[in-house]
Amino acid sequence: MTSPDTVVVSGTGRASAAPDSLVLDLQLEGHGSTVSEALAALTMASRACVEALPGHAVRTHGLGVHPRHDHQGQQVGHTAYQQVQVRTADPAGAGDLIQRLSDAVGNGLGVNGLRPEVADTAELSRQARDRAFTDARGRAEQYAALAGRALGGVLQVREGGVDGAPRPYGREDARMAMASGPVVDAADHEVVATVEVTWSLA
Repeated sequence: MTSPDTVVVSGTGRASAAPDSLVLDLQLEGHGSTVSEALAALTMASRACVEALPGHAVRTHGLGVHPRHDHQGQQVGHTAYQQVQVRTADPAGAGDLIQRLSDAVGNGLGVNGLRPEVADTAELSRQARDRAFTDARGRAEQYAALAGRALGGVLQVREGGVDGAPRPYGREDARMAMASGPVVDAADHEVVATVEVTWSLA
């Protein structure tokens, strides 16, 4: 018994939405002539950061201390640092938020990046899968017509994956955001789905 004639095609679907939240990746630093002084300065910066952000989700992680050197390579003190992640539900207000942090923390504040996000991507994933399958069907129908055949039933569906990620902002974009706020595109968060479908040919 021979296998039925088939056509195997891949489809791609995309769905996007304006971000409804923004994640700020920050770094706090404290300087001092000794490790103890550097840690004390970092503690003050950390408290100022949290106090400047009432109602925001703030997470701290990663704590370290390293020697600080001058241009001649001579040790002049120590720097303590800590990573901070802040999530805000107002992406358009990121510039004001960073300015507020800058006023509270001062030169101990560093901005590593801004990441617009969509809190719940389940609906975007569903839309992307629908469009991927529709894309695959259109391709299959075209190939069947070119072969002078009719498209039959679906024999197999294999999902190639669903990938969704915001386009990250880099350090330069973060500096621009402090002056004028981030530019948030309606398509900043995009989910892409791929599927491979096998149809029989009638």
